[in-house]
Amino acid sequence: MSQGSRTDHLSLTALLVSGGKATRLGSITKTALTVGGVPLIKRALTAVRDVSPHCPAVVVGDTEGLDDLGHVTHLRENPPFSGPAAAIAAGVEHVTTEFVAVLAADLPLIDAHTVRALIDAVGESDCAVPDCAVAVDPAGRAQYLTAVWRTRALAEVTSAAEVAHQPARTLYDRCEWVPVHLEQATTADIDTFADAQRFGVDVEG
Repeated sequence: MSQGSRTDHLSLTALLVSGGKATRLGSITKTALTVGGVPLIKRALTAVRDVSPHCPAVVVGDTEGLDDLGHVTHLRENPPFSGPAAAIAAGVEHVTTEFVAVLAADLPLIDAHTVRALIDAVGESDCAVPDCAVAVDPAGRAQYLTAVWRTRALAEVTSAAEVAHQPARTLYDRCEWVPVHLEQATTADIDTFADAQRFGVDVEG
């Protein structure tokens, strides 16, 4: 899909994964941490809705930081804190659109450009390949919580895989995905106080 396509009508859902314990950050609720006064979880949702305005969203985990929960389905993975693969599996059950953007809710630099590039890589045809597109950071690492999937493919993968207490990579090992290499580290997440300081995240509230 090119940037000139009618993204207002793109069949897309934002699936935000926000259920981690943040133990390296003193177990604080990461979603409400702010960059430039904007909560991290709101940045993630805005990145998707800047591409597809008013698209539905599914949040698996914490929603703190979202002041408007319109068109947002909120749930927890089962059992709670059983990892990102379980969260994605729980979330996709509530997705009815053709595509789903799977994003961590602690990405301080995520933006519409990144989401649009992932959508472009997947394309809009009904072909079986690729199942999804995954962001690859400047160091060459695949960032499995910055991806866009064909919803049907993700549902098939999650129904067949053992997801409890498994990393997100478990799902991608079962599909055909394409890498999207990004010039800027828009896939960086916040795991430590050092990460927060590097990206200007306010951990004082």
